[in-house]
Amino acid sequence: MLDSRLCWMVLVGLSCCAIGVRSDAQILFEYQPVTTDILYDVTTGEGVGSVSIFNAELSNSPGFPNNVQGWALSLAHDPILLESTAVDQGAYIETIDPDFWQSEILPTGITIGTVYSFIGNLVCLYAEPKEIAVITYQTVAPALVGDQDGETAILVFSQLGTPPVSNVMVVAGGQYPVDGLDGIVNLTPSLDSPIIRGDANANGSIDPLVDSIINLNYLFVSGTTVDCLDALDCNDDGSVNLADPILLLSWGFAMGPPLPQPFPDCGEDPTDDPLFCDASGCP
Repeated sequence: MLDSRLCWMVLVGLSCCAIGVRSDAQILFEYQPVTTDILYDVTTGEGVGSVSIFNAELSNSPGFPNNVQGWALSLAHDPILLESTAVDQGAYIETIDPDFWQSEILPTGITIGTVYSFIGNLVCLYAEPKEIAVITYQTVAPALVGDQDGETAILVFSQLGTPPVSNVMVVAGGQYPVDGLDGIVNLTPSLDSPIIRGDANANGSIDPLVDSIINLNYLFVSGTTVDCLDALDCNDDGSVNLADPILLLSWGFAMGPPLPQPFPDCGEDPTDDPLFCDASGCP
């Protein structure tokens, strides 16, 4: 496998061995990170999420759209709040299967270098934004323990690594800087109680018959109360109605499909709805 430091050398080599667009032409590219929300547990400070990076050539570039041979990317994050754990090829790059792809995870950011073809028989166009990388981050847990307000982490395209890696595109052997939009990662506290979907009596387990009867009593027996209305929402449509106990009975006795997550173990409801949960039977 090629050493990670070769990523910059290979890209520079491309710019020295081909002719094409004048080096002083202002070909314009832009890295576009997707604004991302990462939920973290207020008790532990732990959270995980991924940020997609897109590349696009601006339509006012000379020769638009230009044939791209490779690129380098260098993206810094706030090490007080975030840690990068993985760098993966974006959906578009996966379809290309480039001859060279090398990434490095640093304490303050990540770098990537890619060359589509060593012999120059593959180039790519970015007339519209295409996903080139997906970066996974985890929260720095101690910094967020007990934080119920949330934080915002900014991702900045800047030189990182040794030797320093810049943000550039290689077109016809010429190297062109890439403008990078700042990435925004909203670190959001998860204040919802974990639940088991369908656990109507909040005892920490599923009994299809017992839990369905409690659900039916809540719907049709005046004065029936429950501790976790969110758990009664068996189909996760944001409301509690007759369809919910029927779905649970179908799963339990008629080989119906399992309920939406979290099921059958404890977890957070991924749907933002007004249903409350005071006690769920989960730790």
